[in-house]
Amino acid sequence: MWGRIALLWCAVCVLAMPGRTEDYRISPGDTLEVAVWGYDDLSRTVIVRPDGSISLPVVGELRAQGLSPADLAQQVSRSLARWVKSPRVSVIVKSFAQHQVYILGAVARPGVYPVQPGLTVAEAIALAGGLTSFADRNNLTVLRKQGAQDIKFPVRFTDNPSREDSAVRFVLQPGDNLIVSEATFTITGAVERPGVYPIGNLRNLEEALATAGGTLTFGDPSRAEVQVGEVVEVLDLLDAGVRQRPLQAGMTIRVPERENTLFIIGEVARAGAYGWAKGRCETLMDALTTAGGPTREARLERIVVNRGNQFLQVNATTPQGARFPLQPTDVVIVPSRPRPNYEWTAILGTLLATYSVFRR
Repeated sequence: MWGRIALLWCAVCVLAMPGRTEDYRISPGDTLEVAVWGYDDLSRTVIVRPDGSISLPVVGELRAQGLSPADLAQQVSRSLARWVKSPRVSVIVKSFAQHQVYILGAVARPGVYPVQPGLTVAEAIALAGGLTSFADRNNLTVLRKQGAQDIKFPVRFTDNPSREDSAVRFVLQPGDNLIVSEATFTITGAVERPGVYPIGNLRNLEEALATAGGTLTFGDPSRAEVQVGEVVEVLDLLDAGVRQRPLQAGMTIRVPERENTLFIIGEVARAGAYGWAKGRCETLMDALTTAGGPTREARLERIVVNRGNQFLQVNATTPQGARFPLQPTDVVIVPSRPRPNYEWTAILGTLLATYSVFRR
């Protein structure tokens, strides 16, 4: 009598544990207390076999692996109903097998860790020392073996802990692999090396662009599209302030090709990208005027027009040079007046700087 009362009290205590037994799934090696009220001869303490099954009197073989204790109790009740009127069955996990989970990726201490019933993804990451500074909090994956298949469950840290994919709610099972991905960004379009890159120590859009090798000659960074989640912004990456925007995990940067746009850089009042059209930036003088005119330091007789793989030198102080026809993909470079004995050094420096930004 007292044994049944104690067993009932244990069942009540275990079932009252929030987020534990209702989430736990029985595994091979677990020791189960199966109690059939009023029928001591049908009650048993059993160990789940490696094949995931158990044996009970009258009931025979039952598959227990993957079920919660409550689910298994219902199965036993249905099986006994043919011989016992309104059977009442409880299942208690008396002891758990030594189970493990594997935590990999961007955590402080990747490795193998013991798992207890109800262990959440957030708790497992805490066991592994927490996320690294490179981790993508919204790109966690749990790999779980189900039969012959590996099932992927996406998990993330979210402000809504009631979501099924919340790291503070998702419960791990023995044998799970928890993979914490590094934060990455994607850069596409008219850049030297488009692709997916880890953020690592990169801080801003400028460093992201440099990592991809810079903008190609026909690229238009003044109309770059930057997407985070569902939000897309069109940004001018020629603006030094815009280039300092911080990188975010999952960010996509697309540099479009130029459409009737040319660049004017160097010794002009307003360097930048300008739309090419008939009567507007059609000639070298048009372009210089649109850019606010040359500065006092401009060397107009040594202007360089970068056209594809060519560097064309134009003397804008002559009528022919002033009328030099421009094309939509040109880059106009207005050099500074060099110091004495440094003329070619200054010109070469300007060309190299331009090539590093607008190279093919």
